Order: sequence, then structure tokens, then C-alpha cells
Amino acid sequence: MSPVVSPDLIIFSTFRKREGTMPRKPQVNFRLKPEDNDGLSNIVLDFAYQKRRLRYGFGQSIKPKDWNEKKQRVKDKLATTNDGKFALNDMLDNLESTCLRAYSEALKDGIPDTNILKHALDTLIDKNHNNAEVSNKPTLFSLAQRFINGEIKFRGKDKSQSSLDNYSAVTKHLKAYQTFSKLRVDFDTIDLDFFYSYVNYLKHKQKLAVNTIAKDISIIKVFMGEAVDLEYTDNMKFRHKKFAFNEEETDNVYLTEDELTQLYALKIANKKLEEVRDLFIFGAWVGLRFSDFSNIKPENIIQIDGDFFIKMITQKTKELVIIPCNPVVMEIFEKYANRPNRLPKTISNQKFNEYIKDVCKLADFNEKGRVSTKPKEILADLVSSHTARRSFATNYYLQGFPTIDLMKITGHKTERSFLKYIRVSKLDTAKRLSEHIKANWSRKLMSVA
Repeated sequence: MSPVVSPDLIIFSTFRKREGTMPRKPQVNFRLKPEDNDGLSNIVLDFAYQKRRLRYGFGQSIKPKDWNEKKQRVKDKLATTNDGKFALNDMLDNLESTCLRAYSEALKDGIPDTNILKHALDTLIDKNHNNAEVSNKPTLFSLAQRFINGEIKFRGKDKSQSSLDNYSAVTKHLKAYQTFSKLRVDFDTIDLDFFYSYVNYLKHKQKLAVNTIAKDISIIKVFMGEAVDLEYTDNMKFRHKKFAFNEEETDNVYLTEDELTQLYALKIANKKLEEVRDLFIFGAWVGLRFSDFSNIKPENIIQIDGDFFIKMITQKTKELVIIPCNPVVMEIFEKYANRPNRLPKTISNQKFNEYIKDVCKLADFNEKGRVSTKPKEILADLVSSHTARRSFATNYYLQGFPTIDLMKITGHKTERSFLKYIRVSKLDTAKRLSEHIKANWSRKLMSVA
């Protein structure tokens, strides 16, 4: 027997079905257009209502990877408009509210034409533009954006990508500080009060390392120095002797020649780890940065008078280097002769650092106390891709190779910065002094005899 259904229930169910088919309240959406040749996509406001549609472009573009499709906003809340004068997400919020408000007001006289909504949006954009023109004076953030864009160069040379990334990171820190402190950050506010407050913020709120804070301060001084040169400001308080934050000496490790030999002779069953080991050993004998030695191309390997050399322009400093290939390097080239660049396949720096630690553990690099700041950590856990370059510089320095010649390969401008870079322990120094003493006494004894 079929169950009895209440007429009231039937009416309620019918009402729910009709309710579900009712048109939704019009919503503003932001879409990205296809990428252009520079990898940028224009942001477009998309508003569909009452069988009509408004698509409105407002001259802002971003990289698709920086876009949150779900939230329809830029991932970085501190991202600015292309001219660096406004917060981009704030602009999107204002456009959305303006569009909905114009639609609601015009709806009183019937379904509004898209031109009415477009006019309201144009008025908002023009107002922002006019406000910006009224205060056409450059700001610290607009100048920083010119650094980030690579417009400001040093003696005509392009800045490295790592430098541009550093400018961007510092700009984000400054904007976050401005939001947190509710204090305006601009040319005229960069003084000792700002310095003390900003450093405290980076230390305790951002939890940044000492050397990262030091880099922030040095870049702010670069921004301000450029502003003075461009006559944007006459504020010189950033040059006060107290407006400085010193780096602390990092206690990074290097591998001795014996350790490199032990690592190279290690039998490794895992093919990926073997290739990471070979690439690390290659880097330790050519002295290049990871970004360079992991991207050697066939044309970088040249032959002169029967000997092989690596000749390339380094990515970071844009300097030409020519490095001889020792027998180990030639063995690695021979081992990977079937590869286009005669080297193992390149992987990300992050993965490389992870795998080389595993390799060093297989080699039983378990010594503790190699660095004073991390006495409990074993050597294997302290090795990274940059250890290869430090090993090159330190080992050749200990062999007595001229510092000035090493600096041509490492790219250091002063001997002081080079000596801070290499990793010579007190034991290494003691051994060198011991060898020097032995050699001197040997000569003296021979002369007496």
C-alpha cells in the first residue's frame, strides 16, 4: 500500500523546486585573459545580469601563477597596481562595490544599460588616476618598484634575478610593516625612529634571521641613496652611523680534498643520488655557483691547446670566467658523454640540497662539532649545494694558490670579503703554521750542515 502524502508537503516541495530555479543575485567576477608574450594576463571585471554582460578592463595585469582563482584576487595581499601607487586587491574590491552599487541604483529605473555601469567604473578609475596625479611626487614604494622591474641599473648593467628578488622581498616587508604599525613609510619617514621600530618588527614579528635583517637594511639604504641622487628627497638620516645592522659571520662548512675524494669514490646504488654526487663533485672542482654549474651548456666547454676549459658568463655577476677542467671534471664529462651538456640532469636547488645530505650520510660524514654554532649537528646535515663552491675556494686557498686569482673565479671584489667567504678553521691554520715551521727548520738545518 502506498504511503499517504500530505497536500501541504506537496505544496512545500513544489515551492522549494521553484525557489531553486530562481535566478541568483548578480555577482561581479574577475577573470584573467590569456597570457601575452611577456607571460602576463590582464585582469577583467565580468558582470552578468538580466541577460546582459559587462566585461571591463582597467589596465592591470599579473602573472597567472600569482592569481587565486577561487578568491578571484591576487595571492600576495601586498601586491600593488602596475604603477606601484595602490594595493591591487583594494582596487578590485573598490571596482566590485562600485559596479554593484551602480547596478542597484540604476535598477530603480529598469534594467541598466552596460554603459551606465561602465561610466561608474570609469569615474572610479579616473578619480584614482587624478588623485595620483595630484600627488605626482614619487614615493619610496614607486621607486622600489622601478628597482624590482629592473629599470634602475648599476653603470648600465642589468641587475641579477637574485637582486631583483631581494628588492621585491624588502618591499613586501616594508608594506607589511606599514600595515602592522599603521605608520606611513616614505622618503621623509626613514630615520632612526623608523630603523629601531622596523628592526624590532623584523626580529619579533617576522622572525627573520640576523643576516636577512642586515640585507633588508642595506637595500633600504640603496633605495634611499638612489632617491637622493634623483633629487626625490634631501633626507640623509639613513646615513647616520647608527642606521646600520651588521651581518653575523655564518659558520658554513667546506669539504677537504680527502673528503671530496672519499665522496667521489663512494659506490651508490641509487641512480639519482649518484648523479647528485657527481654534480656536487663537479661544482667543487670548478668553483661556480649552483645556478651556473648546474646549467653548463655544450658551448661552455672549450678546448685550448689540447686542454679543456669552462668558459661562461655567470648569472649573478655577469662576469666572464674561464676555468680549467681537472682530471676529475674530465672523468665526469666522459661518464655523461651521452648527455647534451656532458653532465648529470639538473634538478632544483631545494631537491639538490636534500639529496646531497643523503649522499654524505652514505659516505659516513658523521663528524660533529664542525661548526661552533651547531655543535650537535653532523657534517652530512651541514652540506648543501653552496658547500661545493666554498670547498673549491678554501681548498685552493690552503694550497697557496694566489688569492687574487681565486677571486677572479669566485667573483669577490675585495680580499676582505673573500677571506670571510672561505672556511679555514683554527686547526687548518695551526696545520699550515706547523708545515711552515717544519720547512723553515729543515732549511736552517741544511744550511748549518
